[in-house]
Amino acid sequence: MSRPAPSAPPSPASGLAAWCDDLLYAIIFLTRIPLPAGNAARTQPLATAMRTFPVAGGLIGGLGGLAFVAASALGAPHALAGALAIATTVAVTGALHEDGFADVCDGFGGGYERERKMEIMHDSLLGTYGATGLVLSLLIRVVAVGTLAPLDALAAMIAAGALGRGLIPVTMTLNFSARSDGVAASSGYPTEGSTWAAVLLALLIALLALGPGEGFLAFFVALAGIAGLAVLAKRHIGGYTGDVLGCGAQTVDILVLVLVAMLRAPV
Repeated sequence: MSRPAPSAPPSPASGLAAWCDDLLYAIIFLTRIPLPAGNAARTQPLATAMRTFPVAGGLIGGLGGLAFVAASALGAPHALAGALAIATTVAVTGALHEDGFADVCDGFGGGYERERKMEIMHDSLLGTYGATGLVLSLLIRVVAVGTLAPLDALAAMIAAGALGRGLIPVTMTLNFSARSDGVAASSGYPTEGSTWAAVLLALLIALLALGPGEGFLAFFVALAGIAGLAVLAKRHIGGYTGDVLGCGAQTVDILVLVLVAMLRAPV
């Protein structure tokens, strides 16, 4: 187990340009949206871009929410609109976090020793636990979004996307890297300033999308989910991996969408 050295913070002189480069890098990593690589994607570790993850996550959720709004405007039932919304986020991200969620379900559920759990998570084959977890993740999110009015669905998906990606640095702060190789280990380690920037930006987006009451509630529910996953990851494999980080983002997505559905869906 090891914790990568914190990545050097961007030069203050770079200012807005550094934030734009980081955001470009974050979108390139988290999505399949075709964008030019830019300087940051070529020269900086991923950890330096994590402060902009909430914006990239909000964009992902926003695209899914807009798909819901468009489908509803064209007369689609809310259940179908919900399915199209989640399908949009899956397509935009290339199922990046779904893959991590399924691998964690497989590894934590199917292995008895740390080495075996890590081996299962690294295996590209999907087992019973992973398949079940993936189906439940998709089903819960589709149903949760499908219960909402179009604009409520848009707000919920923006908040869920921002919180899910924005709290990834928190997962890294709460644990050590469980592997010396892989995406998580090679990404570097976010600085304290970068982590706080991501957390506060995620909170701000949630507040703007959901309002003060629901925004703060969603934030604390998301934090609780991340903390719970960090405890499980430490117990099962001794730290985090790329799959654990992706699972955390997916877990927060589920929790926030379910929370908003419970608060806003008509009885």
